[in-house]
Amino acid sequence: MKLTKKTEKLLNDQVNMELGAAYQYQAMAAYFESLGLEGFAKWMDNQAKEEIEHSRKFYDYLLSRNGKVVLEALGKPKGNFKTVKEVFEDSLKHEQSVTKSIEAIYENVRKEKDYGAEVFLNWFVSEQEEEEETVQKIIDKITLLNVDKDSVALYMFDKEMGERTEE
Repeated sequence: MKLTKKTEKLLNDQVNMELGAAYQYQAMAAYFESLGLEGFAKWMDNQAKEEIEHSRKFYDYLLSRNGKVVLEALGKPKGNFKTVKEVFEDSLKHEQSVTKSIEAIYENVRKEKDYGAEVFLNWFVSEQEEEEETVQKIIDKITLLNVDKDSVALYMFDKEMGERTEE
């Protein structure tokens, strides 16, 4: 079944949104590197890689359905932050916008009765729930430990964040 023009556009928008997310996460990694926070930098770098993988899944799916992939220019990512918490709050806002975008695609394909696309999107719906939960837990821990005002807590949490393995 060929994609409708609307679904093709929504999927292309998602390809570009995921690439933009990777770009933003890479800027966040660079910010943390500039502060010597290698653990946070590694965590963000892994996030960037994950977003590229997500983009590639949408890209491949578009092609598998005889769609045309349209890559857009990426905007300049935010690279300056005041606190560690701000970085993760921005990350959460971005993940929430990605979730809304995926939900909009899901609603569209459901309305179009494109069951194959619905099945394809199920993984992303679950993935986004996990992404938002993970980032929220990090924000909660930053708040609990008062990371932005306690250098020992910052040091310890940075080390913990660096232990994340690539998924």
